[in-house]
Amino acid sequence: MRKKQTATSGMDWNTMIGLALRLKQDKLYRDYLLITVGCYFGLRIGDLLSIRWVDVIDKEELVLTEQKTKKIRRITINPNVTNALNFCLHEQKSKNAFDENDFIFCNRWRGQLTISYINKRLKFIFKKYNVVVRNASSHTLRKTFGKRIYEADARSERALVYLSEIFSHSSVSTTRKYIGITQEAIADMYMSL
Repeated sequence: MRKKQTATSGMDWNTMIGLALRLKQDKLYRDYLLITVGCYFGLRIGDLLSIRWVDVIDKEELVLTEQKTKKIRRITINPNVTNALNFCLHEQKSKNAFDENDFIFCNRWRGQLTISYINKRLKFIFKKYNVVVRNASSHTLRKTFGKRIYEADARSERALVYLSEIFSHSSVSTTRKYIGITQEAIADMYMSL
């Protein structure tokens, strides 16, 4: 019998900001950068882990080819991400552990982190910092991004259309399911009785 997969939920945006700040205060800089970049960029984890310093240093835009879709993706780098990148870059340089061709998320041997490691690490972080998410995984970061875009645009259909394009989903209904709108609406209906 196959194991039933459980949907992952995103974080509330303020929870994400608070978590990022706590990780920075605790000097867990790679984790701080992972949460920040992951939630602001909304990339699939494989694409996120492929970013190198040279791709983002002194840049206003990240340009990459998505691994899954092979589409070119252009992401305007938010000033909050620039601040996090610059802070972590300074930390790397202060340890003499910097090469601009390194991955921004690398292991101690400067190799690329694995998706499996990221998923285990996120579960550990969420547990340690009491962040409640359903089925924590790398998808949590991408779904946090989607949820934020949707809520920041007053839960509009327009936001769903944009997210559908950003996420390369085949339809807006797929995007609704992906960020958990359908289940949220059903739960609200039960609560309204």
